[in-house]
Amino acid sequence: MTKISDHIPENAPRIGNAFTRFIGRMLLRITGYKIEGKFSNEPKMILIAAPHTSNWDLIVALGTILSLGVRINFMMKKEAFFFPFKGLFMSLGGVPLDRSSPKAAVKQTLKAFEERDKFWLAILPEGTRKPVTTWKAGFIRIARAANVPIFIMGIDSRTKTLYLDKLVEPSATGKAIEQAEELRLYTKEKYCGINPKNN
Repeated sequence: MTKISDHIPENAPRIGNAFTRFIGRMLLRITGYKIEGKFSNEPKMILIAAPHTSNWDLIVALGTILSLGVRINFMMKKEAFFFPFKGLFMSLGGVPLDRSSPKAAVKQTLKAFEERDKFWLAILPEGTRKPVTTWKAGFIRIARAANVPIFIMGIDSRTKTLYLDKLVEPSATGKAIEQAEELRLYTKEKYCGINPKNN
């Protein structure tokens, strides 16, 4: 039987208790998803999850966060923070994002990395559930500016698995777009989203 310690390293930011872990396990059971792999032992990093093709991705993500008791902050459009979900999203680490002011959002993110001893931030590089041919490279620039690595998580509907995949270092200055494309092709080839037509 897989234990929490099989997925969570010592430096992971933590959240929750036995009850919330139970809720997380129930969410994963409802979706039929399991978790494989282990997070990297980094106190600070950016996590990217791909492919993002369905609203069900959020349920799998919440199930993962709660079942493992790991605090993963995540940026969501501010319009998603409405009753009765606002309190839940905030308590789980949700960061309301004003997409009309990307510079302010980046500044807010870098400040969070500076002020906290442990901070994991999840970003969806597609920026939408619809099919895309390119990824937004902002997550690479943020990782470079914050001096933190990037951890890849892949969701695969064929095996009903969320894979905790691998750690990569952000590219050198001027290479963010190229690295974003490299990571997009890597996840596209390796994983299949919940709604495959949006891969």
